Amino acid sequence: MFNFKHFKYFKPFLLECVENNVRFSSSFENIPSPRGLPLLGTTLSLILAGGPSILHKYMDKRHKELGPIFKDNVGPVQAVFLADPDEMMTVFAKEGKHPKHIKPESWLIYNEKHNYSRGLFFMDDEEWRHYRNIMNKILLKGNLSWIEDSCDIATNVLINRIKNHSETEFLNVEHELYKWSMDVILAVLVGAKTYQQCSKEVDHLVKKLARTVYLVFENTCKLQLIPAGLAEKFNLKRWKNFECSVKESLELATELLDIISINYKGIEGLLYKMYEVNVDKKTINRIIIDLILGAGDTTSYTMAWVLYLLSKHKHIQQELRNNLKINPKSSYLRNTIKETLRLYPVAPFLTRFPPEDITICGYNIPAQTLIVMSIYTSGRHSKYFKNPEDFNPNRWTRGSGDSSLQQASLPFGIGARSCIGRKIAETQLQMTVSKIVKNFNVDIVNGDEIQDILEMISKPSKPLRLIFNKVLD
Repeated sequence: MFNFKHFKYFKPFLLECVENNVRFSSSFENIPSPRGLPLLGTTLSLILAGGPSILHKYMDKRHKELGPIFKDNVGPVQAVFLADPDEMMTVFAKEGKHPKHIKPESWLIYNEKHNYSRGLFFMDDEEWRHYRNIMNKILLKGNLSWIEDSCDIATNVLINRIKNHSETEFLNVEHELYKWSMDVILAVLVGAKTYQQCSKEVDHLVKKLARTVYLVFENTCKLQLIPAGLAEKFNLKRWKNFECSVKESLELATELLDIISINYKGIEGLLYKMYEVNVDKKTINRIIIDLILGAGDTTSYTMAWVLYLLSKHKHIQQELRNNLKINPKSSYLRNTIKETLRLYPVAPFLTRFPPEDITICGYNIPAQTLIVMSIYTSGRHSKYFKNPEDFNPNRWTRGSGDSSLQQASLPFGIGARSCIGRKIAETQLQMTVSKIVKNFNVDIVNGDEIQDILEMISKPSKPLRLIFNKVLD
């Protein structure tokens, strides 16, 4: 038994450990874990609570019960869930030269079954690193004014469609924003000037592609409740629907690329820049098609959440309008989008498989363990954000003191495998929000409260019923 009179002998050692931030790790088995069934963990509890569509809220509740770290089974896969921003930085710092993240099982099965090679999201190891470095130089570094020009011209198409729409009728927001997202990607691919030349010819393809991409994500979500391998093995209807929508979307995207590659050879867009650095056509198609599919949901639903929040907070909408009159590139505009992404990150979880053992929150995590970072939880935690449920763009004003931990909200991720389309997304969101707010008063007439549900990404639980009334000068 320890005798406290001996404490004086241990005191210098303990003080030295504290000063040098020495951490004593505990074993993986000691990580808190909710009660659950063998192998399945708490999957049954999740289904009873509402299913995969509320996974982010379900795990948020678990964090409140068990703390910033716990382990649980997501179906047959054991994972460590993490909601501490400082510890997340440790994970990213230790992600290695070739970071690995989780990929949808249904997509992996489709790719293998059809011998289909995908883009950056699915690439690994040196292949990923090689092409990621190339895309970093094109999309994240240097003079990116060509992206601004591309986003500007595609955004004007959306603004004109809204202007031509009756002010007394509800706009099909979901449909319009999907089309806008596809228009932006097309403009980025060929450049602003070439987009003006080709947009009318390929518009029917872009509209069809937008509808098909929507179905891909809808059908992917329907495969979340059952193992995709079983659905494919028994050729269930939901697998057939998924397979059909993926096949059509890939064919449409390939057809679109073929048309613009043959007939519209601009010198300012992404396609030209990739050819310029000698990326072969097959790899270009792989990367671009994934960019098209990935951009469909993410930016369109982020834009939907921005419009929803501004329509619910008319004083903020007016403050933003006033700021934009003074400065078209107002920091309040950027803060409005950052605050939207804090509350509604389209990807509420980030994942990594650390290549070596690491210590997180005092626990030893073995290499290749799935770590799920709960940015929905960290972004709504009162420890980092005062009144976290409030929509308050001013909290991001430099020197406000409201949040000293910017890493508590990581909608685009961080590190080597962060979102490659971040600059495109930020530019098109800022430009579009600015033009909408300057031209229209946005009102919402949904009677019921809108919830955020998870269907691959965070989206409104019901179609948004928005009315756009022209601003009177």
